[in-house]
Amino acid sequence: MATVSMLDRQGGRAGAPYQDQDQYYGQEAGDGYGDDDYLGWDDEDEFVTVRSSGYRVLRAVLALVVLVVIGFLLVTGVRGWFSSQLDPSGPQGEALTLTVPAGATTGDIAQQLEDEGVVPNSTFFRYYADWKGYGNFQAGEYQMNLNSSADEAIAVLQAGPVPPTFNRFGVREGLWVNEMLPKLAEQLPGMTAADLQAVLDSGQIQPRYRPEGVTSWEGLLFPAFYDIEDDATPAEVIAKMNDEFSRVTGELGYGGAEAKVGYSAYDVIKVASMIEAEAKTDADRPKIARVIYNRLREQRALEIDAICLYGAGTRDPSILVRKYLDNEGSTGPYACRKDVSLPATPIAAPGRASLEAALNPAEGDWFYYVVADAEGNHLFTADYDEFVNQKNKSQAEGLF
Repeated sequence: MATVSMLDRQGGRAGAPYQDQDQYYGQEAGDGYGDDDYLGWDDEDEFVTVRSSGYRVLRAVLALVVLVVIGFLLVTGVRGWFSSQLDPSGPQGEALTLTVPAGATTGDIAQQLEDEGVVPNSTFFRYYADWKGYGNFQAGEYQMNLNSSADEAIAVLQAGPVPPTFNRFGVREGLWVNEMLPKLAEQLPGMTAADLQAVLDSGQIQPRYRPEGVTSWEGLLFPAFYDIEDDATPAEVIAKMNDEFSRVTGELGYGGAEAKVGYSAYDVIKVASMIEAEAKTDADRPKIARVIYNRLREQRALEIDAICLYGAGTRDPSILVRKYLDNEGSTGPYACRKDVSLPATPIAAPGRASLEAALNPAEGDWFYYVVADAEGNHLFTADYDEFVNQKNKSQAEGLF
């Protein structure tokens, strides 16, 4: 049985399956057309390298990693920038004083902080403070530092303004203005008595109860101790003392002086100044007030030596020789022997106790008083002879 090859079955010659292959393919060996030409592969460039599925997965993973890294860097950079707007790099800088005005909003303060270089971004600071629930910061002065974080600046604001530094000054009762001003200047650095007098003369401050046309400040600056900011001006010092005088007299009821004792508030202040000059104990003050009002009512001369001393411009009683008392001291705005009216102005700075006594005199018919003991208590009497007897006794005892 003859064997038929597969080539025979495909139209080839029997018995010679692989002979004349070149003829079978219709070509001669070496004519330039080989197997590759037959399959249509003309050039090596047309070959495609087929990658495995594992390589494609690796490429995807690498791409994802790159995206993650880029995203991380972007997020980190943005977060870092945002963070730097609330917490700048580096240490805090030098200190400065920031003054927050009354009524300033959180936004106003934030802008101040940015303008002064305390925080880098006012908008971020404002939103951060709102988010944290901070606000309603007090007006005043704050000690801040340049290049601060939002938290550092907020901590300073939350603590409140720095308390102002004060100078304490004060004067005692009974002084004249020309004695008071030098004592004030001694206590207030950079201020002179002339500076303070210039304020009084300028008219920029008007004392309460002083009548129109009167320019004297005698008896109208309240004697007390005061605290005032260390950079206060002479005008602020005078204003503070004037305001306190207004407050005290208003509280005591000087607005109704006319109805209460029959004299204007300014005249009652004159009486208070005489009480201040004469009294040594608080118990005597209302009684001295009564003696003064009794003498005014009866048109008697006041005969208070302190008035004459003020008129003479001296504290030395030896100046009050008989000639002065009987002649020069008998007339003029500060007469003390024959004049039956009040002096032209107060003659000293009355304290609260004397101001209160002048408006609330004791009840009594006295016309005379004289110091009766070493503690300064006075004898009050309506009898002239009793007065003279006590006066002689007190002189003998060296009480005056």
